[in-house]
Amino acid sequence: MTTGSGRVTVIGAGNDLLKDEGIGVHVVKTMEGLKLPEDVVLVIGGVSGIDMLEHFESSDRVIIVDAVDAGDTPGAVYRFGPEQVGVLVDEHKTSLHQVDLFDTIKMARFLGHCPETVIIGVQPHDISWGTEPTTVLVSRIPEIIQVVMGEIGVLESSDQC
Repeated sequence: MTTGSGRVTVIGAGNDLLKDEGIGVHVVKTMEGLKLPEDVVLVIGGVSGIDMLEHFESSDRVIIVDAVDAGDTPGAVYRFGPEQVGVLVDEHKTSLHQVDLFDTIKMARFLGHCPETVIIGVQPHDISWGTEPTTVLVSRIPEIIQVVMGEIGVLESSDQC
């Protein structure tokens, strides 16, 4: 089974040592147990930024799942594109170790790698130390996965550069 439109990479972003901040990682880990189309690649991105560049180079579509604090109800799910979060590389960064995933999107575009990119953001409840998300977010994981699965099937190809 394929998606019919090339390689799709789902990146679980966030710090899984900070409860809900790691929701993207937990969603992708849960998805590892699912039967997915053969052209879907799951990646535990964690807090790596620059390390994710290769996935933008080799994918037709990228879906990022991450915690996004929009001041909404914990567990609220958002869908947006990278242009909606102001993906500018901070000129004050002094090391590639300071590059986050949104900076990586900007770099990939600069280098001419422009897969269709969608961000699935989840409003965190608690980002204190802890290796498991709060029960509020754990209960939302099935819904978040359904949103991701929908994106795998419904994204339309377009030039993102």
